Amino acid sequence: MLNLSDLFLSLMHYVGSILGNYKFLLAATSLSISLKIFILSILIKRGVLSNKTRWSFIFLLVFIIGAIVSDFAWIFKLCQLLFFRSMDYRFLLFSIRISWGFSIIQYQSLALFIENLTNKKNNIKTHQKIFLLFSSIISLFFVILAFYKFNCFATSDRPNIEFNALKLVSIYNIFPLMISTLFIASWKLRVSKIPRILKRQIKILIQFIIFPLLIAEFIQVYPFILVSTIVSNAYATAGFSTLLLTYAIFHCMRKIMGLRFLNLENHVQAPKKFSFINDFKNILDQFTQVTSTKELGHITQNFFNDAFNIPTRRTRLYIRNLENKNKSSDLEKHYATFENEETTVESFANSYDLNTEIGKYLRKKSIIINDELEFSNFYDENETRSAILQFMNNIAADIFIPIFENGSMAGYIIVEKYARVNHENKNAPFYSNVERDQMLVFVNYLGNIIKLLQTRSLNSIIKLEKELREEIYRKHQEVNQYKESIRSFLRTTQQKKIGVIFYKNRKFNFGNQTAQELIPIKLNTHDGHPITKTLKKIAMQVMEYKSPQTCFIQDSKGEKLVVSALLNTEQNNVIMIVYYPEISDILKRKIGFLKDPTKWDYLLYLETTQSGKLIKELIPGNGETLLNFKIDLLKLALSKKAILLDMPDQDLMPTVEILHHISLKESLHILDLQQPSSNFDTAIKLFGINPIFGIKTNNEKSLLEKLDNIGTLFIKNIHFLELETQKHLAEFIKYGFFKIFKGQQKTFSHVRIICSTNINLKTEMQDGKFSQALYDELNKTSVCMPSLMTLPEDELENLTSGFTQQAIKADEFQHLLELTDSEKQRLAKARPASFAELKNRVQNILVKKSKQSAIYEEAQFDPAYDISDPQLVEAVRLGKHALRDKKIMSMLWNKFGNQNKIANLLGVNRSSVNRRCKEYNLLD
Repeated sequence: MLNLSDLFLSLMHYVGSILGNYKFLLAATSLSISLKIFILSILIKRGVLSNKTRWSFIFLLVFIIGAIVSDFAWIFKLCQLLFFRSMDYRFLLFSIRISWGFSIIQYQSLALFIENLTNKKNNIKTHQKIFLLFSSIISLFFVILAFYKFNCFATSDRPNIEFNALKLVSIYNIFPLMISTLFIASWKLRVSKIPRILKRQIKILIQFIIFPLLIAEFIQVYPFILVSTIVSNAYATAGFSTLLLTYAIFHCMRKIMGLRFLNLENHVQAPKKFSFINDFKNILDQFTQVTSTKELGHITQNFFNDAFNIPTRRTRLYIRNLENKNKSSDLEKHYATFENEETTVESFANSYDLNTEIGKYLRKKSIIINDELEFSNFYDENETRSAILQFMNNIAADIFIPIFENGSMAGYIIVEKYARVNHENKNAPFYSNVERDQMLVFVNYLGNIIKLLQTRSLNSIIKLEKELREEIYRKHQEVNQYKESIRSFLRTTQQKKIGVIFYKNRKFNFGNQTAQELIPIKLNTHDGHPITKTLKKIAMQVMEYKSPQTCFIQDSKGEKLVVSALLNTEQNNVIMIVYYPEISDILKRKIGFLKDPTKWDYLLYLETTQSGKLIKELIPGNGETLLNFKIDLLKLALSKKAILLDMPDQDLMPTVEILHHISLKESLHILDLQQPSSNFDTAIKLFGINPIFGIKTNNEKSLLEKLDNIGTLFIKNIHFLELETQKHLAEFIKYGFFKIFKGQQKTFSHVRIICSTNINLKTEMQDGKFSQALYDELNKTSVCMPSLMTLPEDELENLTSGFTQQAIKADEFQHLLELTDSEKQRLAKARPASFAELKNRVQNILVKKSKQSAIYEEAQFDPAYDISDPQLVEAVRLGKHALRDKKIMSMLWNKFGNQNKIANLLGVNRSSVNRRCKEYNLLD
């Protein structure tokens, strides 16, 4: 069996055979020369931005050209071995000798390049002049030899001096030339004041270019015993060296080009990272919640820590008091231990205003990064850079970012020197152009916030932003309502059904099949049906007044139908046209009640949308007073503004539940104030309490936090709130944020506020018993229910008829239970105070009449007649069928959390409810 050493040697021989393969070596050399040509093209294309680095640039170009010539010689040799074995040896030898001449130039250029990088002045030192003379002689020797001894047809024809010169070249390149250069460059890095960026560049060059180059050269000329034993083929060593150098060059240039190499860029470069945009959204959210400049210091530290990995304590924000800028004691100080630093900056800022060269430089650069300033000043020193560099050293800063506002420096950010020396970024600890741009974006926003805070207009901006959001929401809701209206007309328009009915001698005759499809009943049989009564009524009006008449009825699905009747004098009958309405049909019937043209759109929404239907169910009457009130209610329901309701207590909850449902909120919380509060319990419940007071709240969130984005808060009897609580609530309604009670912590919330009162708030406000700020906010969107005491009789009668139709589900019993004129008169005389009271009276009369006629069960009174919550209405009307709907059962469980209440509401056994709750996993 083979032991491990034999196995290792076998493996190494195998690797050597691959590396020494001519085709592999040709591919590796082609890759190497392609990379060098690519780098050369980039360097030539970018050129030189500063004359101070022109010689370093030339030395680097010569070095790369020398390496390319050497690679060409290798490719020439490999092509001869692979494809052109009959090639004349003289041409191959000529290319090899030229490449050796260029190898001397290559190493000499590299040595000059390394030393020149560390010199401000572009002069060649004495020892390099000696090396340059000797290198020129050797290089010239090989070039002359290539021409003078061209006619060498075999290796034996080559002079011995040539082989001795090859050994001398290898020894010279490695030891006297490069070793001395490395020693001198390292010594300068230690004793000279060289910019950190330049030090980083030189270290990368030494690690990834010079060391691999020397190792490859040494292995090729003086192979180690192990290598010579394993790899008998010299081409394998060349293959290994080529791969090593190719990777080293690629890795080096990838790292070094971002560090302002040869001053080709104005700033340290880095790949752009788009994650900054997502992270910066959090900063914008924090900016919108700032109320004082002290908060900006913490935001700045957190931003520099998260975005650039700078420890929070090593970043500081100072905001200057421009009105007293000569007095350092007037500065807003976030860190008392850095007064000397502030004094230095203030002295510097006061000495150089924006009209000086230094002031113009600060304004132009926007961000001063010490390493880049030092690097630029190393090659191109001037007074402005030197003064700013001295200032940066005085305050021991890596970064200084002035914040300008209206031609003055409103503040500045200082990042301590060597703040992130242990940062894991590949170009650490330097700040790239991408990071610089990110800092600029942050500072631009920061400057605007400082301006707003100093001019005390931030709250105005927040208020404006809140108003814009509310306006956008209202417009969005209106667009949705409009779309829903149009869809309702499109559904009916697509049917294009027109029915014809003839009325003569108190009999109806259908003129076509469409009329029978549209009218859901037999008109001549169901004399007391509302549709029959309506059609007879307009027929009699046509015959009496000899003029066309129009009315609305409903089809079997509850959709509106227009009936247009006109007199046929020839046949002495009335012709009725039945069809689905158009927009004009909907509007022209009631538009006369609206004196304000801006309400016309809302009239359309009221008649055609689901939100409008909910309000019409709440108030089923028509007429000028009621119609305007319903439109006002719909307008408020489609907005996000706080609402003040002035109406009887019995109508409050039905109205609040309708508004809450239209707002699409999930949770409704009711705060019922029965008497004036004096212990601030309500304030604590609403806003929370500052922990410093030690009041236990069981770690519960405030109501405004709990209901954020999902809830509606109804405050009944708003006048019972304490004055201080009223002021806090007014601030929340106005700006959209609240402060914890007895504290300064600010929290934004999007809760729909609905308030109610039954007293005159204006009088209370004038007497000092109610907050003027809260009154001003609520007065903008208050709605007062019209008093039924003063409602015109025709509107009250219409309202009564509407409640009657709602109560009875079976249309065929409506003519039997319809209120008589005397009953309507009694209701009119004993005017109810609320809609709910009128609704209950109508229901009591209908129940009494149905029992007297023994048709109580058959009349099928609406079980949801007394329920105002639209979701509960749907559940109650479904009855036991609601048990099959998981969504409805989840809603009922969230509202009641009690199986008995759900069973009573739906009229089913508790066991059925329990079984469904288990099935839907509601009891977990």
